[in-house]
Amino acid sequence: MGDGDGDPTTGDGDPSGDGDGDPATGDGDGDGDPSGDGDNDGDGDGDGDGDGDGDGDGDGDPAMPSLCEDVELPPRPGAELLVSPAGPGEVELDGQTTTLRAVVSSANEGDTIVLADGTYTLAEAGPNNYTGVYITTPNITIRSESGDPSAVILDSGYLKHGGQSALVTVAAPGVVIADLTVQRSIFHLIHFWPDGDDALVHNVHLIDGGQQFIKASSGDGVIDGVEISCSSFVMTDAGRENVWGYGAQNSNTRCYTGGIDTHDSTNWHIHDSYFEGIYCDTETPHPAHGQQDGGMTYTGGLAEHAIHMWDSEAGSGHLIERNRIVNCARGISIGFVSEVHGSRILNNTVYSEHAGSGEHDVGISVERAIDTLVAHNTVYFSHPEAYGSGIEYRWGNTANLTLHGNLTNRMIRARDGANAELVDNLGEADDAGAWFVAPAEGDLHLSDCAGPGQAAAHAEVSVDIDGDPRQDPTTRGADVCP
Repeated sequence: MGDGDGDPTTGDGDPSGDGDGDPATGDGDGDGDPSGDGDNDGDGDGDGDGDGDGDGDGDGDPAMPSLCEDVELPPRPGAELLVSPAGPGEVELDGQTTTLRAVVSSANEGDTIVLADGTYTLAEAGPNNYTGVYITTPNITIRSESGDPSAVILDSGYLKHGGQSALVTVAAPGVVIADLTVQRSIFHLIHFWPDGDDALVHNVHLIDGGQQFIKASSGDGVIDGVEISCSSFVMTDAGRENVWGYGAQNSNTRCYTGGIDTHDSTNWHIHDSYFEGIYCDTETPHPAHGQQDGGMTYTGGLAEHAIHMWDSEAGSGHLIERNRIVNCARGISIGFVSEVHGSRILNNTVYSEHAGSGEHDVGISVERAIDTLVAHNTVYFSHPEAYGSGIEYRWGNTANLTLHGNLTNRMIRARDGANAELVDNLGEADDAGAWFVAPAEGDLHLSDCAGPGQAAAHAEVSVDIDGDPRQDPTTRGADVCP
């Protein structure tokens, strides 16, 4: 059985020795340099699978919480460029046919690229060519005209866009991506590179990332102040067949996907978002895209977490709050190899129906955490043979960690010499399944007010997962009982 650290055994290493699951000892995501300028005629067919109801097959996410209505996109003083889809791999701007890559590359600081409803496909790149969207201009916005993310689809079509480049690469500060869908990449869907600071990804549907859906890897320096809000991350059955794998067929890296995965990053805010179905199974073969000869495939393997922040330097910290995670391999993790400072994990819910295995592991894992608060989260695993821990904290250099008011039906467990202040948590709550509105659907709102009991209010947690105010004392877990 897995141990929450990215391998299906009790070890904690990866093939490169840097602990990040990447094939090299640098940022290791092998994403190449997408700065080429190829564009032309791709053949994506635009038939992605995201369409509806949040039941594990990639057809939607639940209604966004009311707090999302308060998120405002920054005003832009520049031009507004109205773009519409044209032929395969092409768009139309001002009556001229071009590519979305070319439109983005030619935008000026302060411009807004407005996408009319439709499906936008990207060409498959030839040798030494790049066709993904590559953002190097600061302070631009890319958004849908309608505001409906399901009406504007950027579809990679599981094609290669040059090297190992993502569908969208952000290498400039102040970028906004909003109100659209990105889908079906064999690499990352959105990749933050150096200078991708202070970005906002809002109301975006991310579907079927072959590698981690959103990746940050600076290589040099940090990527600071990114906000991910009110978005959904969904893996479909078709996407599971296109997950990236590398190494031996039984390697720990044969299921190299995940939700949000950041290296060399500080002060990220991930909130009010939904994650579903991000895992590999033992029955669905997936190829080692671009890495194999003779059609080698993988099965199984432990995917990365829905949210994983590998590090955060002293004086900074991540805020992860009010997210809902359903049937993913692992829920939320901070740290692993490097220390992570000053982070907050608040009011999140993690649900899984799966048995513990090499494919399904811990709900919340905190490793080498300094000055960290994990408060009012709910972790519920419905399978009788689910992974044994809902929440774990690890390693002796973990310091000033507080776990407060959390609720789970599995263990809250210290490992490898870790210490924490434990306040008003409830673990191994065997009857918890009867306390929730619709646990089989991943809805861990409370229907039974008495079951979880109460916890003292914490000064940093004034609301619950819906933004409803907390009193003192307050309900354990993510939801304030009505």
